[in-house]
Amino acid sequence: MHGLFDRVLGFALRGLLVGIGNLPPAVARESCARLGSLYARLAGARVAIAKINLAIAFPDRSLETRNRILVESFANLGRSFAEVCLMHEDEAGSLFDGVSIEGRKNLEWAEEQSGQPGALVLTAHLGSWEFCAAALAHRGLPVSAVQRGFDNPYVERIVTAWRERAGMETIPMGGAARGLFRALTRGRYVALLMDQNANEAEGVWADFFAHPAMTRSGPVLISMTRGAAMIPVFCFRVGRTGTHVVRIGAPLVLEEGATDDEGESNAALRRNVERINAVLEEAIQEAPEQWIWTHRRFRTQPRGAEPIYPERRSLTRTLRHWLRRRG
Repeated sequence: MHGLFDRVLGFALRGLLVGIGNLPPAVARESCARLGSLYARLAGARVAIAKINLAIAFPDRSLETRNRILVESFANLGRSFAEVCLMHEDEAGSLFDGVSIEGRKNLEWAEEQSGQPGALVLTAHLGSWEFCAAALAHRGLPVSAVQRGFDNPYVERIVTAWRERAGMETIPMGGAARGLFRALTRGRYVALLMDQNANEAEGVWADFFAHPAMTRSGPVLISMTRGAAMIPVFCFRVGRTGTHVVRIGAPLVLEEGATDDEGESNAALRRNVERINAVLEEAIQEAPEQWIWTHRRFRTQPRGAEPIYPERRSLTRTLRHWLRRRG
């Protein structure tokens, strides 16, 4: 039965892509933004997670300010979803005219410094990140994206298809290291969303908004050992419009670490990951209303620590569990 439910969700997503994608852009953005704002005012599980994260990140800000950021964040998420739908139906790519790129020369500088084409791109779930990544691919940049697997295979196929249709190459998270090496060898820019939780086998502890956060360290280790450049690239929406700025920063200067001293190498890796988190935090601080606060960023906790988030199933998993029991 849960296979049928996955299929229904897949058809629903496909219908939304087509339905919203054929609306006038301004209507699509604002309709989805209003739905996002409405959802933010409801007491759902994701809203509860966002409130916890905002309290961790901004303990000194008033509840009113944090709630404003919360509502605007969901509205931005709605606009971003609308842009993905619009992009799906935009054969000519005219929507990308609203995306400007700053710092493109930093890509050339990074290649000169590392002595090899391609680079690791440090980014976050900020602004309309999917739309902006597609815009970069549309402008001729060879973009590859490391893609985390989906619980729903039908949704995964749809997402993979429209990413590839937009000109992006996808690298499954399961074989990310091998795919990442191949992409770099071919001179591609590999986008890494480094603002998500990791488990202890995947990362190291590094502060994020002054709170210990398990952070994926594999890409940083690759940069340290292979000499691949790591470039911060962030997308910012201008106001509440369909205008965006993609800001490409200078390549990050990371410590190489001592190859003959494992302890020092591990310490250097940790310092580099802390540097990565600091860059992410700085970008999010610039536009907190454009980041996704609904992710369980601090889910992995030191052993013995109390869990930060309530243990609640998502609606999808709850329905699957119910269908499984019924079947």
